[in-house]
Amino acid sequence: MHSIARVLVAGRDEPNLHALHRLLESAGHTVSRTAGAEEAARLVSAGEADVVLLAHDALTSLDLLMEAQGGGAPMSFIALSSTLSTSQVREVLRAGVSDVVDPASAEPTLLAAVERAAREGQLRRELAILRARVSDAARIALVGRSPAIGRVRELVSRAAAGRAPVLVTGERGTGKDIVARLVHDLSDRAARPLVTVRCAGAQPDALERELFGHAATGEVRARAGLLEEAWGGTIVLDDASALPTSLRAQLARASASRSSRRVGGQETIPVDVRLVLVARESAAESDAASIEDLLVRFSATVVDVPPLRERRSDIPLLVQHFRRRLAAEHGLDLPAVSPDDILPLTAREWAGNVRELEHWVERDALATDGRLRTDRGALQGVDLGSSQATLEQLERAYIMHVLQLESGHQSRTASRLGIDRRTLYRKLKQYRSE
Repeated sequence: MHSIARVLVAGRDEPNLHALHRLLESAGHTVSRTAGAEEAARLVSAGEADVVLLAHDALTSLDLLMEAQGGGAPMSFIALSSTLSTSQVREVLRAGVSDVVDPASAEPTLLAAVERAAREGQLRRELAILRARVSDAARIALVGRSPAIGRVRELVSRAAAGRAPVLVTGERGTGKDIVARLVHDLSDRAARPLVTVRCAGAQPDALERELFGHAATGEVRARAGLLEEAWGGTIVLDDASALPTSLRAQLARASASRSSRRVGGQETIPVDVRLVLVARESAAESDAASIEDLLVRFSATVVDVPPLRERRSDIPLLVQHFRRRLAAEHGLDLPAVSPDDILPLTAREWAGNVRELEHWVERDALATDGRLRTDRGALQGVDLGSSQATLEQLERAYIMHVLQLESGHQSRTASRLGIDRRTLYRKLKQYRSE
């Protein structure tokens, strides 16, 4: 079944264009015609076409038409010309044209080019929608307004836009799996496979065969590995520090050369996957050396996810986020949480980081009437406002609470909050003027 499209034919009135118009309509496409560049630009700007066919004379207006797209739905451009030189073909392709077709080509060739462009345009539109949704998901997944989590969001965006392998580090429970997923979902590989491989505890030989596959030997049939099966997608290597040195070398070579060999085979097989290596930080020197080896060997882009103790100011937002999600998933009517309930949680160590906080919120909400069970004694003397506090009120109460804990010392308070001293000074000045 072929793709039906809205086709705009731009260019002077020529016999080939008349014939093409009739051909496209007979195939079920909706066709409009225009000879003027300004009218073509208006139609493109209004999103009136999925595919734009540019006659040879209309190619002089290519820049204008590309600019007319703006930030709207992406469309496909096809150049109709039989006289372009090789260098001119390269030039229009670099400018954004997806195909160059001789308008005198056989009808099946012309129809195939239009239908291919229509499918590609549809895929781009779907990907744009997907990436917009995932971008919203990213903001939710990496909840917080602290500078620490802001840096993570920036690093994830940069990593997703690149091609290099990515090394995600951080303590257990910090959300490294979320970061690994976002690197894939925010990249141009989002519509392709995402495969997670557990490295810890796996036998080296079995892991090698799982990743690289194996050639036919005797009665054993050949089998493709994940490097082949995940073509165009992403492979997440969980607990990558557990990868044996020999397997690290093989993966690094495959990633750099975009090719691999099956175990026991000699044939070079092209691969197109991106590697995201997830490694757990610890105080052990061996772990630190292992992570350094991964970084150097894979020339990886690093995304370091901070522990919760370095982003305590995000705890109120995280608690609210987990409770909203819990209420939606279980159909619960959880009451609003007041600052005096949340703020004691910021003083805890949370050795298990965000995951521990999430589990605590779930257990607490499901075991009680939905109200947080916390020790309010540590907050005596702090004005916490109403039970329906806004985010700004929560932030103010938290800052004043930490300032009290640090006996009014602004530098230590700023450091504990994860903000610079000027920001703290500005906020305190604002509070005094209110």
